[in-house]
Amino acid sequence: MAASDDPFGFINFLTMPRKGQVIQNSRTGEFIEFIETADDTAGAYSRIKIKIIAGGFKPVLHLHTTTDETFEVISGQLTYVLNGETKTITAGEKVTLPKGKPHTHYNEGKEDLVMYQTFTPSLDIDLFLENLFGLDAEGKVPNGQPAFLQLMVWGKTLQSKAYIASVPLGLQKALSFILAPVGRIIGYKAVYKRFSGFDA
Repeated sequence: MAASDDPFGFINFLTMPRKGQVIQNSRTGEFIEFIETADDTAGAYSRIKIKIIAGGFKPVLHLHTTTDETFEVISGQLTYVLNGETKTITAGEKVTLPKGKPHTHYNEGKEDLVMYQTFTPSLDIDLFLENLFGLDAEGKVPNGQPAFLQLMVWGKTLQSKAYIASVPLGLQKALSFILAPVGRIIGYKAVYKRFSGFDA
């Protein structure tokens, strides 16, 4: 069953990542650990612990249409861009980046950044993170940018929507409808068996 055939999210609660699961990026030493998953919170939110090395993974400027993100710094410093402003928070501080607002977040400090990241609501964000981080560990997300056709497949299939901020939202939605089938023919998937145990 493909995720697109599952409008009520049944697939999320059967096959999602589990609490305590750690995904390690052997190339960089970065990791994510699932602290609370959608299954633990009945879909209210998902929470991960994440380590980003200095100068490490930096998503392109993007926005979510369905999910708020909250960051709580444990150690190091988090730099984020929101509403065109760049700010930094350190250990013991937190910030929420709301859905619908272009933003990015990264570690431009000199030490590793370790933080909690919470996504509200969960939807299928656990599966997205598992596959995004898996692809990054394989070197397939250069400079924080997944392949365009990969984005199109995710955009058409997943409930946890993320869009590139520099491209009009309506255009991306139209392109995902048209190009996602092309991406799938080439071999892109929303969920990969080697990361999540099944293809979708």
